[in-house]
Amino acid sequence: MFRMLSTILGIALVVAACGENMQTASLKTPPPAPPPPIRMWMVFFDTNSTALSEQANMTVSAAAAIAKAGPTRVEVSGFTDTEGNVAYNQALSVRRAAAVRDALARNGVAPQSIRILGEGEQGLLVPTADQVRYPSNRRVQIVVQ
Repeated sequence: MFRMLSTILGIALVVAACGENMQTASLKTPPPAPPPPIRMWMVFFDTNSTALSEQANMTVSAAAAIAKAGPTRVEVSGFTDTEGNVAYNQALSVRRAAAVRDALARNGVAPQSIRILGEGEQGLLVPTADQVRYPSNRRVQIVVQ
């Protein structure tokens, strides 16, 4: 009799434990959604310029179309080549980023979603020596997340 009672009690405990695990599993939160894709564009500038070319305006329009499609963050980073002094290039990189920010806003991107950064001579796309003009380094990078 004691054996039968022990067996029944053991089975009851196993069934209860399985039921508890099933409830716990169903109460777990689902894994987080994957982060949105990161999209990137580059706008290039002439030496010592903040003016957007026709090609640059088309690039900004393409970035704006994606940025307007949903709640996004837009980061606009300006860069220069190594010609000129470091302080001037830093300020020029901020002016370039601001020019692209303003163009994005004209294309309908909410200004409060745009963050600008001036990187100056840092982050050269093509490493060069000091005081070297290099067109690919004179750019603004637009990142939409």
